[in-house]
Amino acid sequence: MENTTHKEETHKTLFAQMRQRLKERKRRVMRLIELKRLRRIRKKTVPGYTYCKNCGTKLEGMYCHCCGQYALDIYQPFWKYLRQYIENVYQFDSKIWQTLWLMFTRPGFLTNEFNAGKINSYVHPFRLYMCISVVFFTLFFMIASDKANQALQAVSSLNINDEIVAQLKSSATLPDTCVYVYQGPELVKAFQERGVEKAEELFKVQRLDDRFSLSYMRMPRIVADSCLHETTLRQKDLNTILNLKKVKGEYLNNLIEEEEITSESLQAARHFQVDSTGTALTPVYEWREDHNDEAQQLRQESFLNQFFGDLSKWTPLYMMFLLPLFAWLLQGMFRKSKLPYMWHFVHAIHLNTVFLILIPIPLVPVLTSDTFMESFKGNMPMYTLLI
Repeated sequence: MENTTHKEETHKTLFAQMRQRLKERKRRVMRLIELKRLRRIRKKTVPGYTYCKNCGTKLEGMYCHCCGQYALDIYQPFWKYLRQYIENVYQFDSKIWQTLWLMFTRPGFLTNEFNAGKINSYVHPFRLYMCISVVFFTLFFMIASDKANQALQAVSSLNINDEIVAQLKSSATLPDTCVYVYQGPELVKAFQERGVEKAEELFKVQRLDDRFSLSYMRMPRIVADSCLHETTLRQKDLNTILNLKKVKGEYLNNLIEEEEITSESLQAARHFQVDSTGTALTPVYEWREDHNDEAQQLRQESFLNQFFGDLSKWTPLYMMFLLPLFAWLLQGMFRKSKLPYMWHFVHAIHLNTVFLILIPIPLVPVLTSDTFMESFKGNMPMYTLLI
């Protein structure tokens, strides 16, 4: 019985010592934070001259208490002017790094400091949220828009036979056939999406006009035999070919120098055979029977760009205006604490700021090229799902 009592007293003593050490450590950390804050304030509140240059009032800080002018050092170098402009307009100074560090190393500390009235020592919560949201949504929608366009190409590339892709990845395949193909650059991108790293070496493209027009391509015979289908030459491409064949001599050189005609389109037109009546003799091909309408593809790309444009414009506003609702829910969940609504609002801002900073971590593996393309085949890696 005495041994049990002795053990309980020993445990209580150990727990008391641990609590005491934690309290001392907390006090040391708080003193260190306070010391850094006072040093930063001291550094920012010592003007370079004694009296205000505007109204002549004696200065007691970096701002004149009479007219409000900032005590600017007119003899400082340009980079300091630029730094002060960024600090005054965007509030992006050394405080943001200290604020972000404390946000992750001491959760809840910034909220308590703001509620205690220490507002100017750190970046204002709402200003910090706006800064992080602008950076996050700008980068996110830039990457997402690019990946969405890749997804359209990836869907088309899935129609290509896997055996063809495997043979192109081997070193034995050579570009030994020349044909005229519609949307030749899109065909090269499709094979690149399927993992053919040397697609640019296997496919030599000479475009007649834009990316949807006819292209003179050198490619492996296996691709020409298995992926291409004969189609009808469009009248606009025939007119372009006939016009390019008529231009010769010094006039042609002038057009090339003035960049009205490219050597690429000229080479593509020269290989095309027409008779004396202007009738096409060379067969032309396409590689997407179900998606040969260029207007349809342009509509899809336009829809995606408009969709991501509207999403990038309205999503930050929706999230910002949902913050008061989130704070109201917090107040309802913790109503027994009887804290003011603004305290919950500041806490909601800090929570959403942390969320915007942390959410790129699971998005990075999802938006990488290999993982992103594998998801269309139903082969999403397990580590991506776990993250």
